[in-house]
Amino acid sequence: MSNGTIIYIGGFELPNKNASANRVYANSMLFTNLGYKTVLIGIKKNSIKNEVTYSKIDEFDVWERTYPIGKLQWLKFMMSIKPVVKIIEKYSDVKAIICYNYHSLPFVRILRYCRKRNIKIISDTTEWYTQSDNNYILKSIKTIDSNLRMKVVNKKVDALILSSQFLSRYYKKNLSVVIPTLIYTKDDITPVYNSSEITRIIYAGTPFELGKKLNKRSLAKDRLDIAIKLVHNAFVIGKKDIVFDIYGLTKEQYLEVLPEDQEIVNVSCKYIRFHGKVDNFLLQKEIAEADFSILLRESNITSNSGFPTKFTESIKLNVPVITTKTSDLENYLVDGKNGFFLNLNSEDYDLNKFISILSQNNQQKNTLKDYCYQTNVFDYTKWEIDIEDFFKKVGV
Repeated sequence: MSNGTIIYIGGFELPNKNASANRVYANSMLFTNLGYKTVLIGIKKNSIKNEVTYSKIDEFDVWERTYPIGKLQWLKFMMSIKPVVKIIEKYSDVKAIICYNYHSLPFVRILRYCRKRNIKIISDTTEWYTQSDNNYILKSIKTIDSNLRMKVVNKKVDALILSSQFLSRYYKKNLSVVIPTLIYTKDDITPVYNSSEITRIIYAGTPFELGKKLNKRSLAKDRLDIAIKLVHNAFVIGKKDIVFDIYGLTKEQYLEVLPEDQEIVNVSCKYIRFHGKVDNFLLQKEIAEADFSILLRESNITSNSGFPTKFTESIKLNVPVITTKTSDLENYLVDGKNGFFLNLNSEDYDLNKFISILSQNNQQKNTLKDYCYQTNVFDYTKWEIDIEDFFKKVGV
């Protein structure tokens, strides 16, 4: 017997077309395990028709709204919740509506809708945008919207699902539960061992906004530039048996944003390789076959509010992560066991430690992969009790 219906709304592209979809899908599996019917209302990009479509993905009813193109569509998307309400009212016994990083204006309207119908309203919050130095007007609007959600709307909901202790401390007066970004996988993923003498490092993602010069590097989401510098300096010093594969952008796209790096990128082209975007199946394979993934971030509001999907994905694929102390990573990374922390505040970005990491033999690297596999730190079922207790407190 069902405990009722939960409606999950947000800008996710199912089944796994963006990072938010991974989190939403894993959370929804938790809700299903606890006896709730979960309905997902996401988006679909690259669609010509402005429509709402329905499909069934595993246990879930999935509704997708066309991602807005142009000012008029954006205005309707931001101001009207009629398409969402139309979907909600197809279901009886709706216990809660969860809004995932939702725009503040439609969020307020959904909150009012829930209040009138005695439906619990929950915010799933994983990000806090701050101003960047590119596309000032658009980014200012995005920052204002983010701040309205974080500082006003989120404080009016019944409860919050949060991605970090940083946010939990900020919302200490509100009922909340912290769930890191989880990834649901149906099959057991065993380690892929590397028998080559070449140490392979991988980065996958979009480190900054593409298409425009970045004036202040510290505002980049990921410090790929520092990762490139570390690999290059290690090679120059004498660590020749390394390869750094970069997925998600081309060399030309990188240099368009950071043209000052042209010399280092050109001289290191034999061991630092840009591959651009590839399909997700191939990307998963490439990550699994790497010795290490690397994810370097500055410690700031944005990085400490969220929980990096790249980290979860790498550990789930049994690949140790070279990273920095942001978000709640210290709760999940055991230095020297399933990854390593670097200090970006040191003069050379911890170059000596970086070289020592890359100097491990195959047996040592395989031991790291085994630790990732055996501990299975991101098994989504580990959070079932937390979610169950949370729902009881909310009254769902």
